Amino acid sequence: MNRKMIALLLVMIMILTACGDASETLPTGTPLPATETTEQPDEVVDKDETWAVYWYLCGSDLESEDGCATDDLQELMTVPLPENVTFVIQAGGAPKWQNEFISSDSITRLVYTGNNLEPVEELEQANMGESDTLADFLSFCNDNYPADHKMVLFWDHGGGSTTGVSVDKNFDGDCLTLPELRKAFTATCEPSMTEQPYDIIGFDSCLMATIDVAGIFKDISKYLIASEENEPGIGWSYDEWVKTLAENKPIDLKELCKNICDTYYKTCEKYEVAEKITLSVTDLSKIPALQEAYSAFGDEALINMLSDDDFYAKYDRSAKKAQNYGGNTDKSGYSDMADLGDLVNKSKTLMPSSSDALEKALSDAVVYQVMGDRRKKASGLSCYYPYSYDSSNYKGYHKATETKSFDYYFRYLFKDSFSNQGLAYISSLIDGAKVTKKKTVGKKELEDHKIKIIGGNTAELNLGPDIAKLLSAVYYQLVVTDGDTYMYLGTNNQLDYDWDNGVFRDAFDGTWGSIDGHLVYMEVSASEEEYTIFTVPIKLNGKECYLDCSIDNKTREGSILGVKSSIENGVSAKDYKKLEVGDKITTLFGTGSIENNTLDLVDIDTIKVKEDTNFSLTDLGDATYALLFEMQTADGKDYTSEAAFFQVKNNTMKFIE
Repeated sequence: MNRKMIALLLVMIMILTACGDASETLPTGTPLPATETTEQPDEVVDKDETWAVYWYLCGSDLESEDGCATDDLQELMTVPLPENVTFVIQAGGAPKWQNEFISSDSITRLVYTGNNLEPVEELEQANMGESDTLADFLSFCNDNYPADHKMVLFWDHGGGSTTGVSVDKNFDGDCLTLPELRKAFTATCEPSMTEQPYDIIGFDSCLMATIDVAGIFKDISKYLIASEENEPGIGWSYDEWVKTLAENKPIDLKELCKNICDTYYKTCEKYEVAEKITLSVTDLSKIPALQEAYSAFGDEALINMLSDDDFYAKYDRSAKKAQNYGGNTDKSGYSDMADLGDLVNKSKTLMPSSSDALEKALSDAVVYQVMGDRRKKASGLSCYYPYSYDSSNYKGYHKATETKSFDYYFRYLFKDSFSNQGLAYISSLIDGAKVTKKKTVGKKELEDHKIKIIGGNTAELNLGPDIAKLLSAVYYQLVVTDGDTYMYLGTNNQLDYDWDNGVFRDAFDGTWGSIDGHLVYMEVSASEEEYTIFTVPIKLNGKECYLDCSIDNKTREGSILGVKSSIENGVSAKDYKKLEVGDKITTLFGTGSIENNTLDLVDIDTIKVKEDTNFSLTDLGDATYALLFEMQTADGKDYTSEAAFFQVKNNTMKFIE
């Protein structure tokens, strides 16, 4: 029997037995370095000038299942507004609304002034994910509720550069792509880099702080407020930041943006979901310079690709080390969004000519941000990177991006060819450039590669430098077995890496992730020098979802950061939350075939969440296990080595040679 194949279900080999208010301190956020010459000039709005917030409220399943949109409307209504401030709201996109004044069968327009939220118009059902629906709302607002200063606020799930925002569950989950957003705004206002029609574009949604999103709004608005990472279901704090508008005194635009970030962070701390959050303020007048610097970074990548046959793999390794957002694992799904600043930092040795200028342009553009302790590498804006190797995500990016260099780079990654426009672009960079088929490594070199046992307790994979240089990542998989059947426990990157010589040795210490002592299936989703974050598939109260769990790489202590839904079609659900006492967690193990991507998860144990429920490393129980090296190539393929079997008895492990 193939030792990498798992039978239907391994009868249990072993059974291991084994969130409240936080600080009310208001964070100051993290302002990035900038000079007076690199920021949008401070603009103070006189207290008598008028404000209008145009709120595009696509309720989706966030409202129909949990009433999150209704909660935020109720927060808003706790703040009495002065006469010069108006909220105009268009609500739709939800199969069910958890209130009596919005219907799921139509589009409802409401206005909040003073102390009253009043319906002003009921329209036929329409798709909130269509450009025309947004354009009609913007025209309605500008015609009927003009103001000296205007903000457009989007509320719902988000998918960043590849997918967009506003997922309408009444229309098969259709959403506003970036080109559709651009089309709606340019149809209803006059873009200008010197006289932007709007003061602020805000996204109370996941993953929308990207260089591509900023690009489509650079001549539409002065500032962009958005998150690189998933947002929790509680979202922005409307009962706090709106008070700034309601104070009826001069308002500094930048200070208003900062207040939105700070109150968001404070609320996330209160509900114990702040560890992975981000929210940033981008000065959109600086985006043309940032786009130019990013394009030069892509140019250098293209030039390197033509002269270095293993550049793809080296750049892929850099991207996998960079902070990324949304999840980006096989089980949880992929957003394909990487932190722009951290990616540049991790790639400096590969693109030394353009990196410094790009870092400077990024720090000029992002003027303020807040982030949790597990998101300290956040730079404020993310960029597309195909972690998933999913061509459909690339197609969304291709339609949205203005950065031709990386568009051509990623097209070549997927298609192994350039369009005529791409060839012309490359020729403009290098006279007489010749494009050859990229060098790859595959099944013949990697599948069932032999493992050597060193000293009785260390598994070594020796690929040699020529093969290793074409790989983008190496992990190991852990399997528990009774000799005939196998169950996967997931992947880890606890390895000693020697990329130059192509030698990889496991640094496995005999422990694995567990919840209250119950082993779990887990996948590495992020790895920093200080910590590693794992995605842990579970069932929470019977519903499939995913825990974000962290291990401190120095102390080896673990923690549960939060729970979330999967990423579907590039869209990340805005439902990040903490576990509640009394919740029921069902742990899962894997069955199927890793190399054929057919791994299914089966229920193992059910745990009732207590006050001290936590994720930690647990000693493996007495049993026979298998360790397999997983090798990933720069063209998105996974291969596994032969299995190295070891036994654990009385907390002592020894490989079976």
